[in-house]
Amino acid sequence: MAKIHRVVLIDVIDPHTHRQDAEKNLLELKSLVSTYNGIDIVSIIQHRTRPDKATFIGSGKVEELIEIVKKEQIGVVVLNAIVNPTVLFNLTQKLWTVNPQIQVWDRIDLILNIFDKHAHTSSAKLQIEIARMRHMGPRVFGLGTTYFSRQGGGIGGRGVGETNIELMKRHWRKQIKLKQDELAKLARQHELQLERRRENNLTGISIVGYTNAGKTSLFNLLTKRTKKVKDALFVTLDSVTGKVYLNESKKEVLVSDTIGFIKNLPASLVESFKSTLMDAIHADILLHVIDITDPERDEKIEIVERILMEIGARPKKIIFVFNKIDAYEGNGEEILKEIHNKYEIFTPQFISVKTDFGIPKLKREIEKGLSEYTSIEN
Repeated sequence: MAKIHRVVLIDVIDPHTHRQDAEKNLLELKSLVSTYNGIDIVSIIQHRTRPDKATFIGSGKVEELIEIVKKEQIGVVVLNAIVNPTVLFNLTQKLWTVNPQIQVWDRIDLILNIFDKHAHTSSAKLQIEIARMRHMGPRVFGLGTTYFSRQGGGIGGRGVGETNIELMKRHWRKQIKLKQDELAKLARQHELQLERRRENNLTGISIVGYTNAGKTSLFNLLTKRTKKVKDALFVTLDSVTGKVYLNESKKEVLVSDTIGFIKNLPASLVESFKSTLMDAIHADILLHVIDITDPERDEKIEIVERILMEIGARPKKIIFVFNKIDAYEGNGEEILKEIHNKYEIFTPQFISVKTDFGIPKLKREIEKGLSEYTSIEN
């Protein structure tokens, strides 16, 4: 049985932000913790104009945190931010007194630890290693003036510690380069596969979207596959391809499922997973799956569209696929009208993977999109 991790969540918010809104800000972090097989025992929300430079939360809250870690037997502390590496070290050092095994993470650390659980292919594992090294490198180097410099001394103030840091940096850069070269070979193989598909006139459709929107469920439904579906974030890390037969055009097209996106992903993390997103970058049609019941629906649409721009995806057509229509509890007629008016350019489709509602219409829209662009090219 997988180990259950006892976790404290920490967030710093503006003094004018209401507690209810602050709790809402932590919902996604709570989902990430759950995916990691953790239980969020306590949430510490501190109102500050800006995070403390040394410990994120300030000395008073640190003392409170120490007591919580001791009393609740906490194993992991997660900050709802991307922070300076020295901050994580400072907090860890203060918590060692009550738990020498304590882990203090920011959002990237948590996401990378989740990725570790779900990576299966060589490509995904390499991408995680590179992302982790990029993230950990500054943390280790940033400790040079406080930790490694204790080895200091030497001519002209250049101590052994400083020399060790320089050696470490060179080693780190060399290791990252080796991993990147290895990943580049795998990415090139993937590119050659995509080129062969184009030469054979095989159409590529890629399913993208915010994590947990229902992408894999749609992939399974379209391709008749049984890829694992779970109500958790980042279950899909590796791009997986299947086929779907389109009745009207009497042809098979390739469909790929991709990693889900999430807000506040740093550019370095997106870059590390660019090869996994190769199918999305080169797809003829993108199916952008959206959870219609999500109160942050529009914000998440913007996040996905922004990341697609960052990775250089330029499909011939993007179709917005609003999933979970069967679970929508508001005014159905009103929401359909609102979405049509706002996203008309993306020919919005409304489906329920659970009930198969809207799937035949979605397939017709895919065929229509393919025929439109085939006629333009000809």
